[in-house]
Amino acid sequence: MILPLPERFDANEIFIIISSLLTLVLLFLLPRRLSVVTIHVIWTFNIYLALLADITIGIKPNDFYFTIDHEKHELFDIFLHFFTYPSIPYFVVNFYQQYKPKSLNLLVYIIFCAGVAIALEWISVKFHVFTYTGWKLSLSFMVYLVVFAANIGLSNIIEKKYPFK
Repeated sequence: MILPLPERFDANEIFIIISSLLTLVLLFLLPRRLSVVTIHVIWTFNIYLALLADITIGIKPNDFYFTIDHEKHELFDIFLHFFTYPSIPYFVVNFYQQYKPKSLNLLVYIIFCAGVAIALEWISVKFHVFTYTGWKLSLSFMVYLVVFAANIGLSNIIEKKYPFK
């Protein structure tokens, strides 16, 4: 299946390109604190979560949102699913591994990261990367709390077996 090009090349595609380039720069500039195995598992896990969200709540019968310019997927959805979505949990886990906050500090860290993710999602909505048709930003906050906690837990399990050297 070949995905179509955008109907119009406008603000949302430019936003995705710029945010992808910025993410790529950060991936190479910031110190890595995760093993290659952990990176691959975290990245793949979050691609799966993004695709799962799109096929469970992004299409009928729920149809709570759509991405980019229309309800059908296009080329720039590939950037979102395989690059943009997994990069945020990667950064959350990578920074977590530096300080490894415990108990209340871990909760504060996860809440802070969810707040940052909400801010980024809000900006994405302003650039029409997402169009909500029933979804609310407050629901995303709850999802981010669970996703980031799951990613941190998963990274801890993997890093015990395949530690970063």
